Amino acid sequence: MPESGGVLMGAMLECAARTDIGLVRERNEDALWVDAEQGWLLLADGMGGHKAGGVASALAVSHVLDCLRMDASRERGTDEAERDRAALLATSVIDANTAIRNAACEMEGVDVMGSTFVGALLRPNELTYVYIGDSRLYVLRGGALMQLSRDHTVVQEFVDAGKITADVAQSHPYRGLLTRGLGVHDEADPDTGVCELRAGDRLLLCSDGLTDMVGEECIASLLGASIRAEEIAGNLVEAAKTNGGRDNISVIVAWFAA
Repeated sequence: MPESGGVLMGAMLECAARTDIGLVRERNEDALWVDAEQGWLLLADGMGGHKAGGVASALAVSHVLDCLRMDASRERGTDEAERDRAALLATSVIDANTAIRNAACEMEGVDVMGSTFVGALLRPNELTYVYIGDSRLYVLRGGALMQLSRDHTVVQEFVDAGKITADVAQSHPYRGLLTRGLGVHDEADPDTGVCELRAGDRLLLCSDGLTDMVGEECIASLLGASIRAEEIAGNLVEAAKTNGGRDNISVIVAWFAA
């Protein structure tokens, strides 16, 4: 899992990934991958309450990674239109859902296993992303933290319907109840998006082991610190543990150096 930095289309991408078991769980069921040279950031959280969540998250990351590598190795004609990167991500995640479902059928004593997923493909001026479940993608711009993903949870639907506020949602007992995920249903329905990147933007991909423990104001402060990416990633993990560390904690931070 390459870290720290890589030259991407003439710009230096600084990035780092950290995962930690936390203070309560018996095993770490998160999986992640960073490729600074390609600008690929992938993170999955094996779903609590399902058996073999660690297997599901590892399959999600490895399957999407294989799809990206296969696409990158394809020969293209000089007049071939550039591929739709969002469609590529969505297709790879949908295929990962099938792979997870098939693997569960082959594992003794496992009826279903599941995972969330969030992934990003970076260019110096553009971010293409995909997500399903409640692992999140943020961009820090000018000191303001913006969530690009939208949780696929029952509680988020309550917020969208105006039944509860975002503050209440943060501590709602059903906040971890997902409406979408990988491996749970025959078909997966990931969301995708494309976002313009500006000079100074910083990105964060994370599992809910961070966001359930650390508020967005603190996340923004830690993410914006004038230190190396690996230090920021470590500080985010430690903040979640200081506040209880009730779940596995995984983070990926990245930005293009000026």
